[in-house]
Amino acid sequence: MESFYWIQLYKMAASSRADGPALDLMGPFFKNTSWPGLWWNLNVQLTYWSFNASNHQDIAINFIKLIDEHFEYQIKYKSGKNLGDFAWATHNYWMYYKFQGDEASILKKWVPKAMKIAEIYEQKLERNPKGQLELKPMGSPEYMGFKSFKNTNYNLAILRWLLNSLINASEKANENSIEVAHWKELLADLIPYPVDENGLMIGSDQPVDISHRHYSHLLALYPLFQLDPNSARDRDLVVKSVLHWHNIEEGKGLAGYSFTGASSLYAALGMGNEAVAVMQDFLDANIGKAHFLTNTFYMEGTNPVVETPLSGAAAIMEYSLQSLGEEIRIFPALPKDWNEASFRDLLAKGGFEVSASMKEEKVEWVVIKSLAGQPCVVHIPGWNGISSDIKTTIEKVAKSKFKILLKKGETIVLSPEGKKVELVLRAVLHSKSKINYFGIKKGAPRKPLLEEPILEYKNQ
Repeated sequence: MESFYWIQLYKMAASSRADGPALDLMGPFFKNTSWPGLWWNLNVQLTYWSFNASNHQDIAINFIKLIDEHFEYQIKYKSGKNLGDFAWATHNYWMYYKFQGDEASILKKWVPKAMKIAEIYEQKLERNPKGQLELKPMGSPEYMGFKSFKNTNYNLAILRWLLNSLINASEKANENSIEVAHWKELLADLIPYPVDENGLMIGSDQPVDISHRHYSHLLALYPLFQLDPNSARDRDLVVKSVLHWHNIEEGKGLAGYSFTGASSLYAALGMGNEAVAVMQDFLDANIGKAHFLTNTFYMEGTNPVVETPLSGAAAIMEYSLQSLGEEIRIFPALPKDWNEASFRDLLAKGGFEVSASMKEEKVEWVVIKSLAGQPCVVHIPGWNGISSDIKTTIEKVAKSKFKILLKKGETIVLSPEGKKVELVLRAVLHSKSKINYFGIKKGAPRKPLLEEPILEYKNQ
């Protein structure tokens, strides 16, 4: 898993430049494909997740430029039943600035875009006899192709995230008071997520009754967090939904990102054993009809795509670091058999560079640098009290949770209360059989390439 992660960082470095085009399905790794382009119903979103936490946003600015330069075009041509696809892509736009702790850019650049999308969503709402607002039929990516369903959980989750984030950004800046009141009314009247005995449905008129690869109906937990991973009710609902999604028809419709996505869903719930197990299925190529190659590329049919492995790298980081709202979670989803772990300078929402070390299942130390001076709450499992190397205000707000006042540019070293800290970042040793895990081994046969037929063009 560690070897896989580093190869994905290489792909990111080889594929993206600040002044280059947005990263498509393949980047510079050319191979004949029937999908040459950018796709908005999951691919662009997954491609850019790993740039945030890995702290390589400098080469992800091309995505921001893409949205800025083509927003009006996208709004014009993606405002129908597939509105959710582009609206979801603006979540990546929002996350880019959230990870920087740049609330000013969210207010100036994201809020006006989000308001336009919210207006279009509002046109798709209608009241039922109970007074609830329901969504007219819209798409839920890849379920029965491009068919539309009423009250899709995909769009309900996106709309809730959109309105809640608009309210949050506006109230922080004390702006848009009239709109905020209206958005709150919409949220109060919005129909609940459609569910049945198997969990979250596709829409109110469509259960999950066939195997399919997309987790569009589960976005309310991850990555949008409109369901609360700390709520027992929401947790039970999501676990039931994921199990049903992966097991119906023995998972015959699943593909690679069904596994990396499930890993992120489990990680968000703190279920490290399950998160790592489903990721291992992906790395072992137990992914049905799709292919996971020895160079860590992923293929569906004969089409290589870069987004699924990159989303796998994002999930792997989420075992060790997550940020939800203003809370930074240290080692939130490690499996029971990972006794040691460490990371350095990963990025958390709010603009925090974070490093941490765990030995013998105990967190030894945590280092946090504030890049933006935003509020900071850190959850460090197993810590009842806390010591720091600088004088600042630290308040224990809950079990193992501490609110820390950090100025912009300030770094703090944290350790368990009363314990001396030695900042040593140790590599976790692996057996020789697992070193250089990927690639073709010396003397091993190379499997034939999966190729699309190359089209020939003749001058007329």
